[in-house]
Amino acid sequence: MKQLPFWQRPYFARRVLDIGSGHNPFKGATYVVDFDLNEGRDRHGNPLVVPEPARLFAADVQALPFQARSFDYVYASHVLEHVDWPGDACREIMRVGSAGYVETPSPLLEQGLAYMDKDLPEYWMHKWFVCSPAPAVLVFEPKTRTTISEFCPCSDGQFMKEFYDSLDFRVAQHCIRRKAKTTIFFWKSSFVVEVGDRTLNCGDGSKVCRFRGMRRALVASCNDLWRAHRLLRLKRTFPNSRIVFRKYGERTLFIH
Repeated sequence: MKQLPFWQRPYFARRVLDIGSGHNPFKGATYVVDFDLNEGRDRHGNPLVVPEPARLFAADVQALPFQARSFDYVYASHVLEHVDWPGDACREIMRVGSAGYVETPSPLLEQGLAYMDKDLPEYWMHKWFVCSPAPAVLVFEPKTRTTISEFCPCSDGQFMKEFYDSLDFRVAQHCIRRKAKTTIFFWKSSFVVEVGDRTLNCGDGSKVCRFRGMRRALVASCNDLWRAHRLLRLKRTFPNSRIVFRKYGERTLFIH
Protein backbone atom coordinates (compact mmCIF):
# COMPACT_ATOMS: atom_id res chain seq x y z
CA MET A 1 0.00 0.00 0.00
CA LYS A 2 1.16 3.51 -0.74
CA GLN A 3 1.43 6.51 1.55
CA LEU A 4 2.06 10.21 1.26
CA PRO A 5 5.35 11.53 2.72
CA PHE A 6 5.08 11.43 6.52
CA TRP A 7 4.79 15.22 6.83
CA GLN A 8 1.79 15.31 4.47
CA ARG A 9 -0.32 12.43 5.78
CA PRO A 10 -3.83 13.08 7.19
CA TYR A 11 -3.08 11.72 10.66
CA PHE A 12 -6.28 13.00 12.27
CA ALA A 13 -8.68 11.92 9.51
CA ARG A 14 -10.98 9.13 10.70
CA ARG A 15 -13.12 8.57 7.59
CA VAL A 16 -10.88 8.33 4.54
CA LEU A 17 -12.04 7.64 0.99
CA ASP A 18 -9.71 6.31 -1.71
CA ILE A 19 -11.21 6.75 -5.18
CA GLY A 20 -9.83 4.48 -7.89
CA SER A 21 -7.70 2.63 -5.36
CA GLY A 22 -7.16 -0.30 -7.73
CA HIS A 23 -4.35 -2.70 -6.85
CA ASN A 24 -2.40 -0.18 -4.74
CA PRO A 25 -4.64 1.64 -2.25
CA PHE A 26 -3.55 4.27 0.23
CA LYS A 27 -2.77 3.04 3.70
CA GLY A 28 -5.40 4.20 6.18
CA ALA A 29 -8.33 4.28 3.73
CA THR A 30 -11.61 3.26 5.39
CA TYR A 31 -13.66 3.30 2.17
CA VAL A 32 -12.46 2.48 -1.33
CA VAL A 33 -14.23 3.12 -4.62
CA ASP A 34 -13.45 1.54 -7.97
CA PHE A 35 -15.35 1.77 -11.23
CA ASP A 36 -14.02 -1.53 -12.60
CA LEU A 37 -14.15 -4.40 -10.12
CA ASN A 38 -13.47 -7.18 -12.58
CA GLU A 39 -11.62 -6.49 -15.83
CA GLY A 40 -8.91 -4.21 -14.44
CA ARG A 41 -7.96 -2.68 -17.79
CA ASP A 42 -6.78 0.58 -16.24
CA ARG A 43 -4.76 -1.30 -13.63
CA HIS A 44 -3.13 -3.48 -16.32
CA GLY A 45 -5.00 -6.61 -15.24
CA ASN A 46 -3.83 -6.53 -11.63
CA PRO A 47 -6.40 -7.76 -9.08
CA LEU A 48 -8.26 -5.25 -6.96
CA VAL A 49 -6.89 -4.84 -3.43
CA VAL A 50 -9.16 -3.83 -0.54
CA PRO A 51 -7.23 -3.07 2.67
CA GLU A 52 -8.65 -4.25 5.98
CA PRO A 53 -11.02 -3.02 7.35
CA ALA A 54 -12.05 -0.77 4.42
CA ARG A 55 -15.42 -1.11 2.69
CA LEU A 56 -15.52 -1.43 -1.09
CA PHE A 57 -18.03 0.40 -3.30
CA ALA A 58 -18.48 0.04 -7.05
CA ALA A 59 -19.08 3.60 -8.23
CA ASP A 60 -18.14 6.33 -10.67
CA VAL A 61 -16.23 9.34 -9.34
CA GLN A 62 -18.59 11.51 -11.37
CA ALA A 63 -21.54 10.32 -9.21
CA LEU A 64 -20.39 9.13 -5.80
CA PRO A 65 -22.94 7.28 -3.58
CA PHE A 66 -22.19 9.22 -0.41
CA GLN A 67 -23.76 12.08 1.48
CA ALA A 68 -22.16 15.51 1.59
CA ARG A 69 -19.08 15.82 3.83
CA SER A 70 -19.03 12.09 4.53
CA PHE A 71 -15.23 12.00 4.64
CA ASP A 72 -12.46 13.82 6.43
CA TYR A 73 -10.04 13.12 3.59
CA VAL A 74 -10.36 11.98 -0.03
CA TYR A 75 -7.62 10.48 -2.19
CA ALA A 76 -8.00 10.55 -5.98
CA SER A 77 -4.75 9.29 -7.46
CA HIS A 78 -4.46 8.69 -11.22
CA VAL A 79 -8.21 8.87 -11.70
CA LEU A 80 -9.21 12.26 -13.08
CA GLU A 81 -7.18 12.00 -16.29
CA HIS A 82 -9.45 9.08 -17.29
CA VAL A 83 -12.92 10.59 -16.81
CA ASP A 84 -15.19 12.11 -19.44
CA TRP A 85 -16.39 14.99 -17.27
CA PRO A 86 -13.62 16.11 -14.87
CA GLY A 87 -15.60 19.11 -13.66
CA ASP A 88 -18.36 16.83 -12.39
CA ALA A 89 -15.80 14.50 -10.83
CA CYS A 90 -14.07 17.33 -8.97
CA ARG A 91 -17.34 18.72 -7.70
CA GLU A 92 -18.28 15.27 -6.39
CA ILE A 93 -14.94 14.97 -4.62
CA MET A 94 -15.48 18.34 -2.96
CA ARG A 95 -19.07 17.46 -2.08
CA VAL A 96 -18.21 14.29 -0.16
CA GLY A 97 -14.91 15.39 1.37
CA SER A 98 -13.49 18.09 3.60
CA ALA A 99 -9.92 17.90 2.27
CA GLY A 100 -7.89 15.71 0.00
CA TYR A 101 -5.14 14.82 -2.39
CA VAL A 102 -5.25 14.59 -6.18
CA GLU A 103 -2.49 13.12 -8.32
CA THR A 104 -2.27 12.75 -12.11
CA PRO A 105 0.47 12.52 -14.70
CA SER A 106 1.78 16.00 -15.50
CA PRO A 107 1.39 17.64 -18.92
CA LEU A 108 5.17 17.37 -19.31
CA LEU A 109 4.90 13.57 -19.26
CA GLU A 110 1.56 13.23 -21.06
CA GLN A 111 2.45 15.41 -24.01
CA GLY A 112 6.04 14.21 -24.27
CA LEU A 113 5.12 10.55 -24.58
CA ALA A 114 2.17 10.89 -26.94
CA TYR A 115 3.93 13.54 -29.08
CA MET A 116 6.63 10.96 -29.86
CA ASP A 117 4.23 8.14 -30.74
CA LYS A 118 0.68 9.06 -31.62
CA ASP A 119 -0.35 5.48 -32.43
CA LEU A 120 0.61 3.57 -29.28
CA PRO A 121 -2.68 2.70 -27.49
CA GLU A 122 -1.25 2.98 -23.97
CA TYR A 123 -0.62 6.71 -24.52
CA TRP A 124 -4.33 7.29 -25.19
CA MET A 125 -5.88 5.86 -22.03
CA HIS A 126 -5.82 9.40 -20.60
CA LYS A 127 -8.13 12.13 -21.86
CA TRP A 128 -6.78 15.27 -20.20
CA PHE A 129 -3.71 17.35 -19.49
CA VAL A 130 -4.01 18.25 -15.80
CA CYS A 131 -2.09 21.03 -14.09
CA SER A 132 -2.30 23.37 -11.14
CA PRO A 133 -1.10 26.84 -12.18
CA ALA A 134 -1.98 28.39 -8.82
CA PRO A 135 -2.88 27.22 -5.29
CA ALA A 136 -6.40 25.77 -5.07
CA VAL A 137 -6.80 25.77 -8.88
CA LEU A 138 -6.93 22.60 -10.99
CA VAL A 139 -7.01 22.96 -14.78
CA PHE A 140 -7.97 20.38 -17.40
CA GLU A 141 -7.22 20.72 -21.11
CA PRO A 142 -8.24 18.04 -23.64
CA LYS A 143 -5.66 15.52 -24.76
CA THR A 144 -6.45 14.59 -28.36
CA ARG A 145 -4.51 13.74 -31.51
CA THR A 146 -4.83 17.41 -32.42
CA THR A 147 -3.91 19.02 -29.11
CA ILE A 148 -0.95 16.70 -28.57
CA SER A 149 0.84 18.61 -31.35
CA GLU A 150 -0.27 22.07 -30.25
CA PHE A 151 2.14 24.41 -28.48
CA CYS A 152 1.53 27.96 -27.33
CA PRO A 153 3.47 30.45 -29.53
CA CYS A 154 5.00 31.99 -26.40
CA SER A 155 8.63 31.24 -25.52
CA ASP A 156 7.57 28.60 -23.00
CA GLY A 157 5.54 26.70 -25.57
CA GLN A 158 8.26 26.90 -28.20
CA PHE A 159 10.91 25.84 -25.69
CA MET A 160 8.92 22.71 -24.90
CA LYS A 161 8.28 21.90 -28.55
CA GLU A 162 11.95 22.20 -29.45
CA PHE A 163 12.94 20.20 -26.39
CA TYR A 164 10.64 17.33 -27.40
CA ASP A 165 11.95 17.54 -30.98
CA SER A 166 15.56 17.33 -29.76
CA LEU A 167 15.30 13.85 -28.24
CA ASP A 168 13.33 10.65 -27.79
CA PHE A 169 11.22 11.49 -24.77
CA ARG A 170 10.31 7.84 -24.24
CA VAL A 171 13.95 7.37 -23.23
CA ALA A 172 14.68 10.81 -21.80
CA GLN A 173 11.74 10.77 -19.38
CA HIS A 174 13.59 8.25 -17.19
CA CYS A 175 16.21 10.93 -16.51
CA ILE A 176 13.62 13.41 -15.20
CA ARG A 177 12.48 13.34 -11.57
CA ARG A 178 9.03 12.13 -10.63
CA LYS A 179 7.97 15.53 -9.28
CA ALA A 180 8.23 17.01 -12.79
CA LYS A 181 6.24 14.13 -14.27
CA THR A 182 3.38 14.30 -11.78
CA THR A 183 0.71 16.87 -10.97
CA ILE A 184 0.36 16.83 -7.18
CA PHE A 185 -2.53 18.79 -5.70
CA PHE A 186 -3.64 19.18 -2.08
CA TRP A 187 -6.91 20.88 -1.27
CA LYS A 188 -8.91 21.86 1.80
CA SER A 189 -12.61 22.71 1.93
CA SER A 190 -12.84 23.40 -1.84
CA PHE A 191 -10.90 24.32 -4.95
CA VAL A 192 -11.46 25.93 -8.33
CA VAL A 193 -11.75 23.59 -11.30
CA GLU A 194 -11.37 24.86 -14.86
CA VAL A 195 -12.13 22.59 -17.83
CA GLY A 196 -11.07 23.88 -21.22
CA ASP A 197 -12.09 22.73 -24.68
CA ARG A 198 -8.74 23.53 -26.32
CA THR A 199 -5.07 24.22 -25.67
CA LEU A 200 -4.84 27.58 -23.93
CA ASN A 201 -2.91 30.19 -25.92
CA CYS A 202 -1.58 32.78 -23.50
CA GLY A 203 -1.14 35.29 -26.31
CA ASP A 204 -4.54 36.81 -25.56
CA GLY A 205 -3.18 37.86 -22.17
CA SER A 206 -6.04 36.47 -20.12
CA LYS A 207 -4.26 33.49 -18.53
CA VAL A 208 -0.89 31.78 -18.43
CA CYS A 209 -0.57 28.68 -20.59
CA ARG A 210 0.37 25.29 -19.14
CA PHE A 211 3.74 25.38 -20.89
CA ARG A 212 5.18 27.81 -18.34
CA GLY A 213 4.74 25.25 -15.60
CA MET A 214 6.07 22.47 -17.84
CA ARG A 215 9.20 24.46 -18.61
CA ARG A 216 9.80 25.37 -14.97
CA ALA A 217 9.37 21.75 -13.87
CA LEU A 218 11.78 20.51 -16.52
CA VAL A 219 14.44 23.11 -15.73
CA ALA A 220 14.16 22.47 -11.98
CA SER A 221 14.59 18.76 -12.60
CA CYS A 222 17.82 19.46 -14.48
CA ASN A 223 19.25 20.97 -11.29
CA ASP A 224 18.51 17.87 -9.20
CA LEU A 225 21.75 16.63 -7.62
CA TRP A 226 20.17 13.28 -6.78
CA ARG A 227 19.71 12.60 -10.51
CA ALA A 228 23.11 13.86 -11.62
CA HIS A 229 24.20 10.62 -13.29
CA ARG A 230 20.94 10.34 -15.24
CA LEU A 231 21.00 13.96 -16.34
CA LEU A 232 24.59 13.66 -17.54
CA ARG A 233 23.54 10.59 -19.49
CA LEU A 234 20.68 12.57 -21.03
CA LYS A 235 23.11 15.29 -22.10
CA ARG A 236 25.45 12.75 -23.69
CA THR A 237 22.71 10.76 -25.40
CA PHE A 238 20.76 13.75 -26.71
CA PRO A 239 23.28 16.58 -27.28
CA ASN A 240 20.71 18.64 -29.22
CA SER A 241 18.84 19.21 -25.96
CA ARG A 242 21.77 21.42 -24.88
CA ILE A 243 21.24 23.57 -27.96
CA VAL A 244 17.61 24.15 -27.00
CA PHE A 245 18.55 25.12 -23.43
CA ARG A 246 21.17 27.57 -24.67
CA LYS A 247 18.85 29.07 -27.28
CA TYR A 248 16.28 29.93 -24.62
CA GLY A 249 18.78 31.09 -22.01
CA GLU A 250 18.36 28.16 -19.64
CA ARG A 251 21.50 27.19 -17.77
CA THR A 252 21.25 24.34 -15.29
CA LEU A 253 23.76 22.31 -13.33
CA PHE A 254 23.71 19.41 -15.76
CA ILE A 255 22.36 20.68 -19.10
CA HIS A 256 23.89 23.91 -20.39
